[in-house]
Amino acid sequence: MKNNLRNILGLTLVSSALMVSCVTDSFKDPENTCVETTLTKNKEVIDIYNAATATGTLYNNDDIIEAVVTSSDEGGNFFKTISLRSVDNKVGFSISIDDYNLYTQNYRPGTKVLIKLKGLYIMRPTGGAIGLVLGGVPGPPPFGTLQRLGATVYKNHVIPMCSSISEDNLVIKVAKLSDLNNDAYLNALVEVDNVQFENEGVPFGNNPIPDSNPDMNQNITDGFSSLVTRTSKFSNFAGTVLPSGRGKLRAVLTKFNSTYQLVFRTLRDIQLDKPRVDLFVPKVGNSLVYSATLNEPFTSFNDNTNTFPKYINDADYGPRYWSVKSNAGNKYIEMTSFAGRNIPGIPAKGLFIVPVDFTSANTLSFKKQVAFYRGGTPLKVYYIKATDYTAGAVVDRTKLVDITTSFNITYPAEGASDSGFGSVGTYSLPAALTGNGFFVFEYNGTTTQTSTLQIDDIVIN
Repeated sequence: MKNNLRNILGLTLVSSALMVSCVTDSFKDPENTCVETTLTKNKEVIDIYNAATATGTLYNNDDIIEAVVTSSDEGGNFFKTISLRSVDNKVGFSISIDDYNLYTQNYRPGTKVLIKLKGLYIMRPTGGAIGLVLGGVPGPPPFGTLQRLGATVYKNHVIPMCSSISEDNLVIKVAKLSDLNNDAYLNALVEVDNVQFENEGVPFGNNPIPDSNPDMNQNITDGFSSLVTRTSKFSNFAGTVLPSGRGKLRAVLTKFNSTYQLVFRTLRDIQLDKPRVDLFVPKVGNSLVYSATLNEPFTSFNDNTNTFPKYINDADYGPRYWSVKSNAGNKYIEMTSFAGRNIPGIPAKGLFIVPVDFTSANTLSFKKQVAFYRGGTPLKVYYIKATDYTAGAVVDRTKLVDITTSFNITYPAEGASDSGFGSVGTYSLPAALTGNGFFVFEYNGTTTQTSTLQIDDIVIN
């Protein structure tokens, strides 16, 4: 991850120009044109929220609520839906509408609307999209989400008003990402500062091709916690490369099952104009010992452990660390760039660093297993002298001695997996290699080379 201390300049000129024109724009207040209405509210949004159940229910009373639009389909990331909040900004909901370009039809962020409830269905699903939903009749299982209101029907229910709220008065600003793990903010326009994308060099979303995953997740982090951002492949910025900086963003908060998600409206929501920082620092063990003998089967560690008392775990590039996994009672360490079917991988270089007494040690051996091999050379093995590397510091790659070819490391066919853990042979230390140092196991993964690599039974004699 040391490479993240640099500003990544490898964007194309087109992408760079797009970032200058879109990402660094200031947040803009919504405009509004309308026809005045004589309708007035007689119910609060919280009343409808409390009345809704997990089953879609037809609302029969002649009641009206008032709310404020928070979303926009200008960027194509919201599709046939409007997100809204109560005027006091305490309760959110959404309306399913079978119409396009709603932002051109007086449904811009900040616009106040009145909603005539009679004839609508109300629902608070327990699965899928979570939160209060207004719309047409319930759809099919498993979640029975409400169907969209027709393009002519919804205009009889959702009435724009001639008053609006500026974005700066509408947005809810939070101090840290973990604050957003809260249903109270659903469908709200939220803002958080000092964040950056975990990933680099990949686009917001997928290309719009048949049978591909329609949406993509890209995590953002403030260094303490992470949150999913969700981008539709049909958004007009799906192919834009993620900005590499750190800064402020705005988005509408949604929730799918138990996962909170931020949905950007346009690239103007993203203002990462400060230098990126290294959030994924090496995890240095507190009991490092330069030993001449070692037998590490990883059986003493819990699953998902990524901090090891006797070793160094370095996310040298990307947000991922080696971590303990288990299968059929066997434990091992694992690294992968895999991010999901039809989703580009997470570029990563992970270093698992083992202290050793070169003077007294004679040999190194280990076992490896590769799952879903996707090309390239996912595993390299090195040694480096302690005089050339301080635990937790940047690894000077010119000082690494590559001993990968001293092992019999083979890979299965493209798309296939090893049948189990196998020995890669034994490396004999040169007699001239003395003093303290480290063996280094390096995983290499890219957006396309997403093999899963597993290592077990590291033995030094």
